[in-house]
Amino acid sequence: MPANADVNGVNPPHFCKRVMDKTASAYENKMPFRNTLEEFLNFTLMSSERRERMSYGSAPGGAQAQGGKVGVLRNQVDEVKGVMRQNIEKVAQRGEKLEDLGERAENLSHDANNFQRSAVRLKRKLWWQNVKLWIILIIVILVILGVIAAIIAIAVTQTKN
Repeated sequence: MPANADVNGVNPPHFCKRVMDKTASAYENKMPFRNTLEEFLNFTLMSSERRERMSYGSAPGGAQAQGGKVGVLRNQVDEVKGVMRQNIEKVAQRGEKLEDLGERAENLSHDANNFQRSAVRLKRKLWWQNVKLWIILIIVILVILGVIAAIIAIAVTQTKN
């Protein structure tokens, strides 16, 4: 796979360059590792002509054995590119998980709102039920008091006669 090939739609060297630029602007170019990272990115973003020149002596059958400095550097770059690809995949997976978490949070918020509305409706229903019970209780007490008053009135009128 070429050095600048896309991984899940993301070009790793260009992605790193964007991250570096955003970080640099956030810290106002006070990053101690900026030069090292730029050198690495320049190496990975180099032209195909430069890449061919560098690989000339390190290819099998070339003037230099594969174990030479260029071969070692190429292996290190390949390792770093592999790590970068893994990190980009992890970032993409993390983004998916965050989207799922956001959807769950929205659903939970919606359910909480529905629960609150249902609780308010139930509270009002029970309040009216309680009011009706008190009205019935007061009417029953008034009827009992009326019956007692009627019995007393009848008893008083009979004793006078």
